[in-house]
Amino acid sequence: MNVNLKAILLASAMTLPASGVFAADSMKMIMNWTADSAHLGFAVAQVNGLYTDADLDVELEEGRGSSVAAQLVATGQADIGFADAGAILNVASQGAPIKIISTIWKAGQFGVISLKSENIESPADLKGKKIAVAPGSAQATLLPVLLAKNGMTEADVEIVSSAQNAFLGLLTSGAVDAVAETPENVVVPLKSEGFEASNMYFYEHGVPLVSLSLVAREDKLSANPDAYKRFLKATAEGWKQAMADPEAAVAALRKVFPDVAKSDDALMQGATYSFSSVCPAGSGDVIGVTDAAKWDDIYGVMTSAMGLTKDKPVTDYYTLDYVPAEPITCP
Repeated sequence: MNVNLKAILLASAMTLPASGVFAADSMKMIMNWTADSAHLGFAVAQVNGLYTDADLDVELEEGRGSSVAAQLVATGQADIGFADAGAILNVASQGAPIKIISTIWKAGQFGVISLKSENIESPADLKGKKIAVAPGSAQATLLPVLLAKNGMTEADVEIVSSAQNAFLGLLTSGAVDAVAETPENVVVPLKSEGFEASNMYFYEHGVPLVSLSLVAREDKLSANPDAYKRFLKATAEGWKQAMADPEAAVAALRKVFPDVAKSDDALMQGATYSFSSVCPAGSGDVIGVTDAAKWDDIYGVMTSAMGLTKDKPVTDYYTLDYVPAEPITCP
């Protein structure tokens, strides 16, 4: 062999990884907030090597809110964002070139929570009741929709404006009959204080919504579609494994994020609600996929009650092109 050719081949070999394969695709995911039970599936995918097996080098970064996460993706500072769908659509409606590529929490946890002793089991039971709502929250917008979908108006209840951190005291003192919040923020702490609570989800009573979703820039999707497909497949499998072994999932979360503030018990309780949002239809539900018909319903709520303009079709906001071809289902 020519000496120069041998030298070129040797130099080329030295530039390859030791395994002889090309480097994995690097992907940075910005989260909606600090790590908790909403992020168990990602931690499992990281710790159990699912991302590595998919030739991905994934960085999971804690965030500062859904709107910030969506904006960081829009400006190219993150490859993927994990954020509330409402915040994503709001950023996208202002011209940001981003799309939802997977709905992880296919049903939002927003609902009306009351003490079990109040016997509030359906929207009709809210008539004449005092309901605390945090001003400016998503729940403040959604509660009138819930009432309207169930034959009532705001005049049928008494809405009490209050900061979210006052909800527990208002409920336990009897100052209000119910609060509009998520169970992880109310039911779990009430239980730790010895109170049994009831939770009535908006999505179970005529208000279809998805919540925490994965979002990416359209140009990055076009540039490397296979990497995003591999990420979604590994992520869905991570959530499936998390549901199969919640204790191991909590341990994985602590391994990836050692500074998690919540106790293991609180994370385990939160996991119950997180998993129910990932799999609202129960065993066999497809992880990370919301079909076109459901998106049409969601778009109707977003445009009629949450300020989203109708100048774009709903298909401008999401795509199903990157979800696994073989559905990964809930255990």
